Amino acid sequence: MIGIVLAGGKSRRFGSPKWQARYEDISFEERARQTLGTTTTSQWSVVPAGQSMTSYQLEDDREWCGMGPLAGIITVMRHVPCDWYAVCACDTPLLPPTVYERLATERGKRPVVAYADDRIHPLIALYPRSILSQFEAALHRGERAVMPHLTEATIVSFEERDWFKNVNSLHDYEALLGKEVE
Repeated sequence: MIGIVLAGGKSRRFGSPKWQARYEDISFEERARQTLGTTTTSQWSVVPAGQSMTSYQLEDDREWCGMGPLAGIITVMRHVPCDWYAVCACDTPLLPPTVYERLATERGKRPVVAYADDRIHPLIALYPRSILSQFEAALHRGERAVMPHLTEATIVSFEERDWFKNVNSLHDYEALLGKEVE
């Protein structure tokens, strides 16, 4: 299984590249790579255009540039062939490896997606390569959302809500770091 770290967003609400933000002395990107490390053979990050700095970072394929997480997933699926992919959004720094270990135990032929805090988390999931053409067709139609492709997914529930918290703004980041937030 290949790990996909989604780090290509514009970070508008955050104000700077979120994937480079640090928590417990490592970047959000590296945390996500470590989280995926116990269940994947390699981890690939999709970063914004012009920001790739390492051999394991990819930029969205030109035709999909700026089209969101679905484009990032497709990019890795196209460049790193494998039967399965574990997807991790870089802005969930509290997510432990055990989430992916548990998702992997539920793997069959359908996507496997985490459910916590009363919602489905399509960017904390496992996707089979067989879904690639479906994802590509959606982007060709201008549809960027991952959720419509989950009607047949295996949903795995988690009780631990904090693991799934997104860091989308500086306010969220300061809360994560335990700083006073006004």
